[in-house]
Amino acid sequence: TQLMTLVAGVIPDARADVTSGATYPGASGITANGARANSTNYIMDGGSNNDHYSNASNPMPNPDALQEFSVQTNSFSAQYGRNAGAIVNAVTRSGTNGFRGLGFGYVRDSSMNANNFFTPGIDDGLSRKQFGGTFGGPIVKNRTFFFGSYQGTLQEQRPADLATLVPTAAQRQGNFAGYTRTLRDPLTGQPFAGNIIPANRIDPTAALILAQYLPLPNPNAGDPLNTLRYSRPANSDDHQYLLRMDHSFNNNHRIYGRYWRSKAAVPEYLDASNVLTSSFGRTWDNQIISVNDTWVVSPALVNNLVVTYNRTYNDNFQVQSPSYADIGIPGVYNDATPQWFFNVGGWFGINTGDTNKFNRDEYQVVNTLRWTRNRHEIATGIDYSYGKGDIINNFRANGRYTFNNAAPFTGDALADFLLGKFQSFEQGVGEYKNTRFHYLAAFVEDTWRFNQRLTLTMGLRWDPNVPYTDVNGRLAGYRPGQESQVYTNAPVGMLYPGDAGFPDGGYDSSWGLFAPRAGFAYDVTGDGKTSLRAGYGLFYDKPNSITTNSAATQGPFGTVARADGNAANSLRNTWAGSTNPFPVDIFNVPADARVVLPFNAFSYAANMRPGKMHSWHVTGEREIFSATMLRVAYAGSRGDGLTIGVELNPAIYVEGATTATTNQRRPLFPNYGNITSIEPRGKSTYHSLQVTVDKRLSGGLSVLSNYTLSKSMDNTSANKQNGTTSVNPFDLSYDWGPANADRRHRWVTSLLWEVPGQFDNPVLGAVLSGWNLTGIFTIMSGQPFTVTSGVDNARSGTGGQYADQSGDPILSSDRPTSERLAQWFNTSAFTVNAPGTFGNAGRNSLRGPDYQTLDLGLHKTFSLSGRVRTQFRLEAFNALNHANFGLPVGNRSSGNFGRITAANVAG
Repeated sequence: TQLMTLVAGVIPDARADVTSGATYPGASGITANGARANSTNYIMDGGSNNDHYSNASNPMPNPDALQEFSVQTNSFSAQYGRNAGAIVNAVTRSGTNGFRGLGFGYVRDSSMNANNFFTPGIDDGLSRKQFGGTFGGPIVKNRTFFFGSYQGTLQEQRPADLATLVPTAAQRQGNFAGYTRTLRDPLTGQPFAGNIIPANRIDPTAALILAQYLPLPNPNAGDPLNTLRYSRPANSDDHQYLLRMDHSFNNNHRIYGRYWRSKAAVPEYLDASNVLTSSFGRTWDNQIISVNDTWVVSPALVNNLVVTYNRTYNDNFQVQSPSYADIGIPGVYNDATPQWFFNVGGWFGINTGDTNKFNRDEYQVVNTLRWTRNRHEIATGIDYSYGKGDIINNFRANGRYTFNNAAPFTGDALADFLLGKFQSFEQGVGEYKNTRFHYLAAFVEDTWRFNQRLTLTMGLRWDPNVPYTDVNGRLAGYRPGQESQVYTNAPVGMLYPGDAGFPDGGYDSSWGLFAPRAGFAYDVTGDGKTSLRAGYGLFYDKPNSITTNSAATQGPFGTVARADGNAANSLRNTWAGSTNPFPVDIFNVPADARVVLPFNAFSYAANMRPGKMHSWHVTGEREIFSATMLRVAYAGSRGDGLTIGVELNPAIYVEGATTATTNQRRPLFPNYGNITSIEPRGKSTYHSLQVTVDKRLSGGLSVLSNYTLSKSMDNTSANKQNGTTSVNPFDLSYDWGPANADRRHRWVTSLLWEVPGQFDNPVLGAVLSGWNLTGIFTIMSGQPFTVTSGVDNARSGTGGQYADQSGDPILSSDRPTSERLAQWFNTSAFTVNAPGTFGNAGRNSLRGPDYQTLDLGLHKTFSLSGRVRTQFRLEAFNALNHANFGLPVGNRSSGNFGRITAANVAG
């Protein structure tokens, strides 16, 4: 990722939801020229290196195993499609006529680390060892070659920077004297005397969890009194293997095959005295087999064929938890691997983890033919993939409790938890899915060298979209007024594959998607030192398969039932006032299967299409010094029809409405609760000035420095699109604001300096000469964030509303660090949104702290003999130990509202 962020227009999106528990570790989000973080297309040896589940990257080989690595943000060649962002292209090394190899070992240890700002004096126990090597050579000289690589990474760490809010000893006994809220007795509606909950009213399960599984607060100086700081291990193993075989049939025909495997594991963990430490174990296994054949048919005709098989298997497993029944919650179904889930809004969240398997396969064939005729180079090609995604996941199968300040009980989430009065309980049957997909594209492009100074490029890509399907026909959808004949008890509006007019993928294929590309390059002065380039391209963004999860887990084969908190129910009797449909057999579903009402629906819109991105740039380049290029570019993009999650059945606000009456106020109740529709209604814009100075290695110095001034706006930055993302279901423009990755200013400089020094004394020369200094300096403005109310005062059933802003939120940046961390912005300028409204603070209206870091490396190569050398490397990340801080808590209902509680190590 760090290599990718050296390119102008590329922004790391540490908050990006591009990854999931199934994504191979190390993948992270980057946005390029305004595209979403999961819109980058990763290619290795000409074949896809993408994980189609989330559109994240599969792992890449170590740098010593790569021959080429490039990031293209303004590539408007019609050869590339699939996604609308950057193209990351890697080519592995091949063997040569000589035997060559190397070995490496890197060690990072906590003894050399600076303290975390928030946990001074606490050793995080980091021990990271990375080791491996490469070796290649001839099998038959000038004909057949091999190359192999291995890298192992072993890491042990126990970071101590986790923090949450937990009740004090007095609060655990029901004593909230001096608390900021007046607690109401839900039985009478009157305040509890002295703000004290009587001991006989405290729920036994809540008391048990607080006594045995949740430690008391242990605040550091400056923390709120309720702060609990704790740690959990971050141990992992990663092993990567690569083998490549090249063969030349003759000078005009070459083929190579490459096998790549990367395996990673994270052990499960649970401190029995602190359930917050629970983390489930994970294993990943990514394997790719690729064959690349290049045939020079004639001096004017070259054909390249790439066949790739890409597989990723992922298992997640937990430390076995007691069942809900074991901790005193009767009548709630638990499967063979019980899970706890309690989310106490503004306080703590307990989640002991799901148990699941995610298996993905993709088979790809890419063929490209290039024909040179006079001044024209015409390229044409086809790209076809067939993929599978199989999931066995007990997600939500054991039920999830949510406690919220807006629930009609005490007025406080923690007090509600003590009484066992939840705002909502949601339970499903898990996710069992067998997704299949076909991807097909074709292109034609003409690169016309009009004359010595002007080159024109014109291309057209055909990029149709065929929706994902499910082998078992489970991708249901909502179509108002239509009635299913496949499942006769489904509410009117729900359709399934097999129903008339309803396609297997939930919406129709889009065959008429054509993406024009055009550009030119002009040698302004005719001496090769000044050039002007410009280009335009239309790109379609292939959806990820995670979007099908919710569509495949609906009734009758994927029941999700919800019980809203009411006067009768509690942890003692979760389903009082609601229907408990569990257990449910989801593998043998008859046509007249019972369907739980109100039905929570998930659907693709009937007019669903892949999002499209218009991208353009104008770039001027000038050689300002020998081997030094200045590049100034304007780059922009506009996204239309981007996917966005919309609630079609929001509850309508009326005077006196509470969260307990949410479903009753929905227009389509009692048949429907939530109806989440994935629709092509998202929009984005991006404009940037990009300035780059590129000095190639000469005189012992190489520098690459780029500055980007940009403005990125959208009405949703969500990547997964598997749920509702719009705050106001009645007006999607309500969410228009800075994109999550909108960093207005970003400056990145990397350098390599061959430190001068020559000595007559051979001993001194051997020790003091030949050193290289490398560095990467990064500085960028703060990430935007949203101030939310933390309560559903709109009573819409969608939650996540903005706070109300009534004053200037900006505080002086000249305040001492301790004051800025305790209150990053003016918290008194915000209140929870007024009843019946969605808040006026706006999306991403404030900015977090700036980010800056300097990474340095000092290297020296020693010659041991004519053919053997060894290199010493000393590297320091954030060498100046500059404290970078995370985003402040933006939840108005949180006890940490406005505070910054953690460091930012990811950018």
